[in-house]
Amino acid sequence: MGVRVFAMVLLASSVGVSSLSHAEPKVVNGCRIEPATNCAYAKLEKANLEGVDLSDSSLHAAVLSGANLQKANLQGVDLQVGNLSNADLRGANLERAHLFANNLQGARLEGANLKHVNFVDAKLQGANLKGADLTGALFESADLEGAIWTDGRVCAAGSVGSCN
Repeated sequence: MGVRVFAMVLLASSVGVSSLSHAEPKVVNGCRIEPATNCAYAKLEKANLEGVDLSDSSLHAAVLSGANLQKANLQGVDLQVGNLSNADLRGANLERAHLFANNLQGARLEGANLKHVNFVDAKLQGANLKGADLTGALFESADLEGAIWTDGRVCAAGSVGSCN
């Protein structure tokens, strides 16, 4: 009897694992939340996208104001002219943002929580970071020329890795 119960539990658990591995991606306002998706101009205000993988996706001009993007994988994402004001991006990964045509040029990040965000090699020209929390954020080789810094000053030409 014990072997039969064990076999039934094993079968039930394998069916559960199988169904989990083929789960449909989350869809928010018509945007499929998965890698390499096209959600340009999407309206994702206050969306809970914590820990999602949107690598290599297009969020060009998307509205993500107030969204929760904590620990999200945003490598290769096009966020050009996107609105991320008051978004929570703590621990999000934007490393090598200029690769794969990803950039944050002109992005609105004012008041955003950017604690520990990885901006290594990111293009942030003209981005608005006024009032953003940059505690522990990494800006190694990030292009900040023309960006509006947290204190409202505009970063000078040649500002790479820090706002000069």
